[in-house]
Amino acid sequence: MFILKSEIGFDMSHYLSGYDGKCGNIHGHRYRLIVKVKGTELKSTGSNRAMVEDFGFIKLILKDIHDLFDHKLVVEDDQIGRDLIKRLEGTLQNFEHVVVSYRPTAEEMSRDIFNRIKAKGINIYEVELFETPTNSCIYREEE
Repeated sequence: MFILKSEIGFDMSHYLSGYDGKCGNIHGHRYRLIVKVKGTELKSTGSNRAMVEDFGFIKLILKDIHDLFDHKLVVEDDQIGRDLIKRLEGTLQNFEHVVVSYRPTAEEMSRDIFNRIKAKGINIYEVELFETPTNSCIYREEE
């Protein structure tokens, strides 16, 4: 099996509704995202001959992930999150945010990113999302 690896970074803040601790405040991280794409066969024809996948295509998909989350506040689509966004939109100019259907933890975000990449037709093997330089979550589907 071949494994391709590509990486990006982005800065993002999030709010963990109902969290009891210092991370219960809005706070941010410098995220590092490593994705691995798998393949047992190389393409046999065309411009991508002898490749599992074109790194350029993988980079385009990672740019979409970057642009979705970079320098945004990510909140859960619950009443607290909706109220928070409403207040901030009323007081801040050019306020950018992302509302997600899950609590924006490293675990849920890594699964979400995995599924977004998979939906683009990439044979994704693994997503590793670093929330800090020493703490990360790896998500992969069961084999």
